[in-house]
Amino acid sequence: MVTTTTLLAAALTALLTPPQSPTAPSGQRAVRAVMPKAIANELPVMASQARVVVKLAERRDGIAAGGQILADDVLAVIGGRAVQPFFAGLEHQLAEIRQRQLAASADGESPPVDLSLYFDVTTHNDNDTRRLVRRLNALDNVEIAYPRELPTPPPGDLPPTTPDFTANQTYRNPAPTGIDGDAVTYTTGAMGNGIKVLDIEWGWHLDHEDLAKLRPSSIVGPPIHNHNYDNHGTAVAGIITADADTYGVTGFNPDVQFFVTTNYPSTGYSVANAIATALPALSSGDVFVLEAQAVTPLGYGPTEWYQADFDAILVATGLGVITVEAAGNGSVDLDSPQLGGLFNTNVRDSGAIIVGASNGSSLARASFSSYGSRIDANGWGYYVASTGYGGLFQVPGDDRQNYTATFNGTSAATPIVTGAVVAVRGAATAQFDPTAAAALDMFAIRSLLRATGTPIPTIGNRPDCKALLEAAGITTGLSVRNESRTGSTCFVDLEPAWGAGTGDFWVFAGGLIPDNAPFPAAASGRFLLSAPAVSLGFGPFTSAQATLPVTIPNSASYYGLRYYIQGFAFNGANSQLVATNSVQLYVRR
Repeated sequence: MVTTTTLLAAALTALLTPPQSPTAPSGQRAVRAVMPKAIANELPVMASQARVVVKLAERRDGIAAGGQILADDVLAVIGGRAVQPFFAGLEHQLAEIRQRQLAASADGESPPVDLSLYFDVTTHNDNDTRRLVRRLNALDNVEIAYPRELPTPPPGDLPPTTPDFTANQTYRNPAPTGIDGDAVTYTTGAMGNGIKVLDIEWGWHLDHEDLAKLRPSSIVGPPIHNHNYDNHGTAVAGIITADADTYGVTGFNPDVQFFVTTNYPSTGYSVANAIATALPALSSGDVFVLEAQAVTPLGYGPTEWYQADFDAILVATGLGVITVEAAGNGSVDLDSPQLGGLFNTNVRDSGAIIVGASNGSSLARASFSSYGSRIDANGWGYYVASTGYGGLFQVPGDDRQNYTATFNGTSAATPIVTGAVVAVRGAATAQFDPTAAAALDMFAIRSLLRATGTPIPTIGNRPDCKALLEAAGITTGLSVRNESRTGSTCFVDLEPAWGAGTGDFWVFAGGLIPDNAPFPAAASGRFLLSAPAVSLGFGPFTSAQATLPVTIPNSASYYGLRYYIQGFAFNGANSQLVATNSVQLYVRR
């Protein structure tokens, strides 16, 4: 007969086996297609658009080499106009990216796109741009030519003491009004430890008091050139990674490594160039955030409308980098026939998670948000509290202490959804074996976002992080009730899937450091606590659930403490020991 003493000994000393992956690899792949030339030929051209993007055809010998066009027919049409590689100055990055593409390709397959086949031609004026686009698109050696995009705006504690504004972050509330930031905080790994997040937009304030992860050293690539939207980038960063401290706001994922790359350097605006610049700094499972939008024939839509941006995103997702992309603030119906099916995933799919915006806490689309079947998820587009701007709190002349309660747009929605995406990736990395964690790629997460959460017509589901983590197989029996604050009691609940009862036993164990190691074959799950782990209680189940109360002393010395708890249940019917997921108690004041 197994006693509770032997159960505890097994739980705290056993070596583990990897669990079965709760989420099978999706097997889904991005789908490359090219904007029809008929659409490109009719794109509007502004007076200042005096450049043309030229993409040469894939897998043709002798049409380009060494950053130069060699195809005689293309050169004849370009004539004496100045031409340079679209990704000029990024030769080293493109070579590294190409090596990674080739390594990731199956035997006998070629990567879907070669970014070195993009070129930039300077025209004489807007009329010359129109004519050149049509002439180039008449050539077989040209895959696509279109007017080069113009700069597009993104879709919208120091003395004195800054108050605690977390109560203003109502988008962190439980579903359906919010996405349940507490579920992120309580899930070991969900705050993003070990995950790199890189934000692409115009600029940021790199010295804000509540953004320790956002500093000049965060910049990958060239310095910021245009500072018109530094508050915008600061607000985006605050939603994702604002410090988990006792003042200001708190990001969903303050443990991430946070980086930034400007899409408006001194060489000119380009999201595709920013992606190519930043991609070598990221690995499979890391996250791009694209705070950009494109001018489609119907208004502002996702930046992947531009073929170069689409192809750069395709390369990134093909290398396993998860891309979260704003849908844009142009009220564009992405299913409109005028867009040529380019947002139909059966025609073209970059692999990105595209985010629409809801009308704050209400379950309705924000009127400005682009919409349609391509939207994968949505977040708040109004009344979002974060760092930057001022209004909620500010010290005149000191951008380091600005806070807002009115950040909006698909710009605000995108980092909110990013918080949920990083939560799944971080928790999987912290609690699964490597194979199971890798299975939660961008396609698996995108499917989970579409399958869980709060539906809002035409803009997908608002994430529910509690349901999302459960659907991903991360939450397997252990959960937390009440916030872990000083002077209060929270409760850790253990509820095995089989419906525990007489003859079954429970154990709670805890420690100050998480771990992720295998159990022996006789047990199920992984051991998620680093030695020395201690028993917090054990005994027989008297109902389907066992509860551990945890009282936090009313002392400021406990601020910022993290304590990790895991449960173990013994199934008397089959003599199997089952380990639960791990939870994190993060103590706020």
